[in-house]
Amino acid sequence: MSITATADHESRLKIRQATRAGAIGNLIEFFDFSLYGFFAVMISKLFFPTISPVAALLATFAVYGGAFVMRPVGAIVFGHIADRVGRRRALMISVVLMSLSTALIGMLPGYAQIGVFAPALLLLCRLTQAFSAGGEQSNSYVLVIEHSPVKQRGRNGSWLVVSVMLGVVAGILLSLLMESVTSDAQMEAWGWRVPFIVAVPLGLLGLYLRIKLQDSDVFKDAHATIANEPRRHSPLVQALRTVPKEMLILFGWIALVSLAGYILIGFMVTLLVKFEGYDMSAALGILAVSFLIGIPAVLAICRWADHLPRKVFATANAVAMLLWTLPAFWLVGQGPIGAGIALTVWIIIMYPMNLVAGFAVVELFPVDIRASASGVPYQLGFAIFGGSAPYLATWLTSSLSSMSVAYYVAAVALIGILVAIFGIPNAREMAVVSTVDKSGLQFDDGNTLDDVPVP
Repeated sequence: MSITATADHESRLKIRQATRAGAIGNLIEFFDFSLYGFFAVMISKLFFPTISPVAALLATFAVYGGAFVMRPVGAIVFGHIADRVGRRRALMISVVLMSLSTALIGMLPGYAQIGVFAPALLLLCRLTQAFSAGGEQSNSYVLVIEHSPVKQRGRNGSWLVVSVMLGVVAGILLSLLMESVTSDAQMEAWGWRVPFIVAVPLGLLGLYLRIKLQDSDVFKDAHATIANEPRRHSPLVQALRTVPKEMLILFGWIALVSLAGYILIGFMVTLLVKFEGYDMSAALGILAVSFLIGIPAVLAICRWADHLPRKVFATANAVAMLLWTLPAFWLVGQGPIGAGIALTVWIIIMYPMNLVAGFAVVELFPVDIRASASGVPYQLGFAIFGGSAPYLATWLTSSLSSMSVAYYVAAVALIGILVAIFGIPNAREMAVVSTVDKSGLQFDDGNTLDDVPVP
């Protein structure tokens, strides 16, 4: 085998290892987070039994959303580790914390056993979950797309998007399994706990894959360069000095991604069960079928992204979400088939927006500050728009109607369109090391950072 062929083989092997390691973390994160949304009605009964059913549900979602304030904190901590020590180290720690905190939720005694300590411990577990999530998804995109050549970023990043979907599907299917093999009393007593405890073996698998991981060559170059600058600012401070506009652009896009995503996995089951009269099994079944239909379509769309300018791809997704939001919420109330169509199309439109976010975390920021510069706006967007989505949607639906939620999503989609048109860059390589002088940001080959669509 020639030296060139050997180098190509090693490069492909590194990309495969990075993709597997990044994907397993995304799967675990969304498996864990989706379970809380699916079992929100059950959790509200066990941890907030002394208030009305609607108030208990709102309290459950308040814990759900309140914990999201820890995601930006996690982004600061894990972003610093990822930029200064390595992407691998940060992702190893985050996957362990995520799995343990999720498993602990499944082991907590309820209000009947320990009183007010039950919701307090639930909140503590959720805070730890959210803290670890702050170092997970954006850093996994950094890891995988940083390893990838520009023309292959859609293809490689597509597996990260699909892993998010598979995490949700795994949560749905395991929840359905427990629903089918337990009585109502058994489900309330212990059945709902089993899916949360499954996070432990998943976390061990994620840790195993990440121990074997290598950081990208471009990160190693950046690390070697900044090692010779002992007085350099921390990565986050350096990011705020050099790329504040780019951080705001990413925040604007994540607002739409996180809102649409957590309306889907954090609220839609509640909408079907609490407000549309479905039983839990039927609601989860509709969502599962929608995901299973949507996964191959999303994979194809994300791989196709390599053949389009980033702006065109992002704008098309945001416009599609704007146009589909009102019909989707109307269809949800038209029976199981209508609900299935609504959720399937929502999934096919929404999940490719995650790939745009993955492109942006790499193509907006220089390598040496990439994890910190992307992680903070990424997780702030999730904290503000994603964390509040189930609570606001439940309150709006109970106070007005589900269509008021649709108008809210549509308004944020309008903002997403503007961000896509004026903010999202086309495919490009960023500088290895950031500088205060923006003109110092250059392509690796010396060209300035003009938008260059991928052919």
